[in-house]
Amino acid sequence: MASNTATTLIRRGFKSIGFWRLLAVLFALLNLKHIPFGWHLRIFTGLLTHIPYLPFPLRLRQRTNPKLNPSNLFAPILLSSRAQLPECDYNIHKSNSTYFADFDIARMHLLTRLFPPGLVATSRDLYREAGNTGPKRLGIYLGGVSCNFRREIGVYQEFEMWTRVLCWDRKWLYVVTHFLRKGVVRPRGFALQPWKNSRQEDENATSGRAREVATEKEEGMRKKPLFFATAVAKYVCKRGRLTIAPDLVLRNSGLLPPGPRDREKRAASTATPSSARPEEPTHSPSVAPHAEEEEEGDATTALPATAAVAGLAQDLSSGGADDLLDAALNAAAGGGAGGGAGGGGGGEWTWERVEAERRRGMKIMEAWNQTEALDEEFTGHEAEALGEYWDFP
Repeated sequence: MASNTATTLIRRGFKSIGFWRLLAVLFALLNLKHIPFGWHLRIFTGLLTHIPYLPFPLRLRQRTNPKLNPSNLFAPILLSSRAQLPECDYNIHKSNSTYFADFDIARMHLLTRLFPPGLVATSRDLYREAGNTGPKRLGIYLGGVSCNFRREIGVYQEFEMWTRVLCWDRKWLYVVTHFLRKGVVRPRGFALQPWKNSRQEDENATSGRAREVATEKEEGMRKKPLFFATAVAKYVCKRGRLTIAPDLVLRNSGLLPPGPRDREKRAASTATPSSARPEEPTHSPSVAPHAEEEEEGDATTALPATAAVAGLAQDLSSGGADDLLDAALNAAAGGGAGGGAGGGGGGEWTWERVEAERRRGMKIMEAWNQTEALDEEFTGHEAEALGEYWDFP
C-alpha cells in the first residue's frame, strides 16, 4: 500500500507543471553561461566593470581605480569560470569550440581595461589633424584567433584564464590567453586590487614560508598538468580605412614609456627657442607609415603559399610555438629573464625594456602569421568534391 502511494505521488509530481518549472530553474542556475543571451550579458559585464567613462551606478565600480603605467602593459588579467554541462561534448569534456566563447570574455576584460583612454585620445587627435573631417570613431577589431589544446576540462571543473598583451607590430596587436587549473599559480600581486596584495602577503607571512611558497609555485608550473589550452588573437586599430599603429594607442593610454624619438624631441624643444622651432609634422610617426595601407597589405600575405606553409610546419613540428606560448605565462607570473612580463622582476619599465619584451613576443608570432598564406591553398572549382550534405540551418 505504501509503495503504491509513493509511486502515485511520484507520477503526479512528474506530471505537475510546477515540478518541471522547478527543474528548468535549477538547470538554468547550474548553467548561467548558457541562458539565452548569456554571452551578451557576460560581454556587457566586462564593459561595465572596466570602462572608466560610464557614470555610477551604470559602471560596476571597484573599490579603487589606480591609473595604469608601463609596468602594467604586459600584466595579465585573471578570470575564473567553469565548464558547464551545455558546453561539454559526448565525452563529457569541454568542447573545443566553446573555448573561443570564453576567450571572447577574457579579451573583453583586458581590452576595456587597457585601451579606452588611448582610443578616445587617439581618435580625438586624428579627427583634429584631419581638419574635423572623416570618421570620428577609432575602433579596435578582431583579425584572427587560434587555440592549442593540451588537456581536457571535465564537466563543472573550474579553470582560470590569464589574458595579457603579448606583443604588437606596425599593424597588429597580439593578445594571449592561458587556460589553467584554478589556483595552481598565483600572481605576485594585483595592480588594480591592492587589498588582495595585503591578504596574500599576510597568508605567506603567517606560514613563514614566503620564499618556499614562491619556489613551490615555480616547481608546480613545470611538473603539474598546468595548461588546458593556450589561445592567441590579433587586433587591428582602424579609423575608417586608415590603419593606426598599436603603439600610438598604447602611448596615449599611458602604457608606453617615452622612446628615443620622444626623448630627442623633448631635448630639442628644450634647447630650441619657440620662435625658431620647425613646424611639427601633420601626422605622428606611428600613423604616417599606415596612411595608405590597405587591409590586404600585410607583409606575410606576400609570401609564396608553399614557402609559408613549409616554414610553418618546420616551426611547429616539434611544438616549439606552443612551448613558447606556454613560456609566456612564466613571464607573466614573474619568471623569465629580467623578471619577464607583468613587472614581476621589479624596477622601472623603460622603453628599451618594453621593446625587448615586444620583440620576444613577436618571435613567437612569426610562425602564426604565416598561416595567412593558407588562403592560397583553396582549390575551389579546380578539384572534385567528395559530396554536399545538410546541417541544421
